[in-house]
Amino acid sequence: MRLKTVLLIFYVLQIFFTIAMKFLSYQGNDSSQLHEQILKYFTQEDVQKGIEYARRGFFASVLSDLIDFVVAGLFVFSPLSVRLEEWIEKKTGGRFYLTVLLFFFVFCAIQFLISIPFQYYFGFVLEHRFGFSKMTFPDWILYTAKGLGIGIVGGSVAVLGISFLLKKFEKIWKILIPATSLILGLLISILFPIVITPLFYEYKPIEEGSLKTKIFTLCNQANIQVENVYVINESKYSGHTNAYFTGWGENRKIFLYDTLIQNHTEEEIVSVLGHEIGHWTYDHQIKDILIGTFETFFLCMILGFLFQKFKTEKSISLRELYSPSTLPFLFLLLSLFGSLTKPVWSALSRYQETEADLEALVLTKDKKSFISTEIKMAKDNRGRLDPHPSEVFYYHSHPTTLQRIEFAERWKE
Repeated sequence: MRLKTVLLIFYVLQIFFTIAMKFLSYQGNDSSQLHEQILKYFTQEDVQKGIEYARRGFFASVLSDLIDFVVAGLFVFSPLSVRLEEWIEKKTGGRFYLTVLLFFFVFCAIQFLISIPFQYYFGFVLEHRFGFSKMTFPDWILYTAKGLGIGIVGGSVAVLGISFLLKKFEKIWKILIPATSLILGLLISILFPIVITPLFYEYKPIEEGSLKTKIFTLCNQANIQVENVYVINESKYSGHTNAYFTGWGENRKIFLYDTLIQNHTEEEIVSVLGHEIGHWTYDHQIKDILIGTFETFFLCMILGFLFQKFKTEKSISLRELYSPSTLPFLFLLLSLFGSLTKPVWSALSRYQETEADLEALVLTKDKKSFISTEIKMAKDNRGRLDPHPSEVFYYHSHPTTLQRIEFAERWKE
């Protein structure tokens, strides 16, 4: 069987699998036993609100995925990608890196034009319909433009960098690309709060008072040094709640959404931060970066091998590995591999979240606030309380709300 046929089979299987998972997600878990357990902590109205929000725009979501698959298929299984590169190459007079950059811009433009109606529908229309978004249309345009700009700049640097490594270091690129990804992963984790966050949000140091005192007491108890605690004006944009840590060493920062402060007691906020401290205590961020680096090395080995096999077979239009027209082919392979490794990453993430939950309980010794936080956050964010088991296994990065509550109920000091 030709490699192109094998790739086409996996491509079609991925389409059917993606759509099937969406239908299972839509269906949820109708177990009467689960429903009975949920109603110990939530009302039927809470359950229904979560279902309605999870099912929002279902058919639009399916249509969006199908269009993405069709576009990817056209670029990979037809000469379109190579023809586009050849056309750009003529316009640039054969200047390689300019050709790479323009190809990437055209590819991004096509994706953006296809996705923008769906972004508007999901990010603006539906978020307003469910009472989350407070953005005006101009706000949404600006927010989307900033995200697009960051994506283009970051993507351009990445594509040019990878093309350079592939072209100039044909024998050792499989080592250089993972090493570069490791360095970039560390840099991004440091620069994100300094460069990216201010582009989207206004934030200020938390006011002096009992909450700040409790937060720093918790950090000292966990031997975590924090530069400061900041409050983000999320309420300007939406009603969603969140909190997170960023940075390394003495430059660690804590960011709290103002919606979290508005909707939760100080004890509940401390419980949330206890969870975030847990991620630092267990070094989850650095572990994820290191595991991602090893995965990148493995993928580089596989992609290099498969590219040579496909090029030798000549069943798919391919030039050189560093050619920009090869990008869609590599993206498709990465997507297929990502589908295979997704449940592994999801399971790892759920395990880490459970470790962080345990640390929150150990640090605060406040089971009651932990449980009330889970209940409030599920209600505030319209979380689905009865997701399908297959969806949880394959996609969920966190245990379900009920699993986290029951974990806390079982915990003993």
